[in-house]
Amino acid sequence: MLKKLLSLLMALVLAIGLLPSATGAAPKELKVHFIDVGQGDAILIQAPGGKNMLVDGGPKSAGDKVVQFLKSKGVKRLDYVVATHPDADHIGGLIAVLNAFPVTNFIDSGQVHTTQTYYEMLQLIDKKDIKFTVPKELDKLTLDPQMIIRVLHADENAQDNNDASIVLKVTYNKVSFLLMADASTEIEDEIRARYDVTATVLKNGHHGSNTSSSAAFISNVKPSVAILSYGKNNSYGHPDLAVESRLNKVGAKTYKTPLDCDITVTTDGIKHSVGTACKNGKAVTPPAAKPAPKATPKPSPKVTKPKPVQTPSRFKNCTELRKYYPGGVMRGHPAYERKHDRDGDGHACE
Repeated sequence: MLKKLLSLLMALVLAIGLLPSATGAAPKELKVHFIDVGQGDAILIQAPGGKNMLVDGGPKSAGDKVVQFLKSKGVKRLDYVVATHPDADHIGGLIAVLNAFPVTNFIDSGQVHTTQTYYEMLQLIDKKDIKFTVPKELDKLTLDPQMIIRVLHADENAQDNNDASIVLKVTYNKVSFLLMADASTEIEDEIRARYDVTATVLKNGHHGSNTSSSAAFISNVKPSVAILSYGKNNSYGHPDLAVESRLNKVGAKTYKTPLDCDITVTTDGIKHSVGTACKNGKAVTPPAAKPAPKATPKPSPKVTKPKPVQTPSRFKNCTELRKYYPGGVMRGHPAYERKHDRDGDGHACE
């Protein structure tokens, strides 16, 4: 009876989730891709449950590249698109994306901008009847129940486009990402004064410019990995050497889109790894497989030929001779003897 009660109790405990099942599946992976779009930002978040979020889309010239990248990662629908602020190097590529994929939710900074690119983007959102939201600080984006995506900054009334930047903190168990868009050092100071900004991965603000990534902020974030997204030989001087020095001081491993191309951080929520599409601007190719060692031919076993059986050439009588030569032998044969050829016809023992 006791065993029966214990079994029933264990079944109830497992059913209500108080104890993990021994056969529970391994945790799924979160992938965050920092797409090389030149001078700009574009980040694809692929949640463990299979949903997708795109944060910015780079400049208009990168639109086709972003679309092809998303398709290569199996994206068929975007559950969220976030336009962190209306600068062309962040929203230009979103026009191609909106034309290529169905989108469920569009999150916008709310900062009004009078450019043709921004107007064209808003027209597409309206035409496709996409749910449009301007977030508030501390809003959560419900991409995946296993993740927390929280807005740490949003200001539709900012005097500057960069200061309108939507800043996101993405957390999956023990691994987190801080996506700073183009937020300035002043915004950084506001955020770190209010919230926990520690993060495993930091996407540095404003492409590594000295208007962002203050020493105090980087010291608070303490990133293991830092991502600098900018264009090669850009006219702005991005990234600033002082920013790189600050990252080195806190022990962050820094990746740069002009040198590493598309950068992917993969995590199961406990450990993380970083993969890059190229190194020093050149495509990374997996090492060629070593050719299988040639098999050393085994020496052929020595074949001992059987010694030929010696047939006797002299026999006592025809009975013995016929054991070897049933039809007898003719004259000239080694076994021929006159004594066996009694009729003298040249055929002995016939």
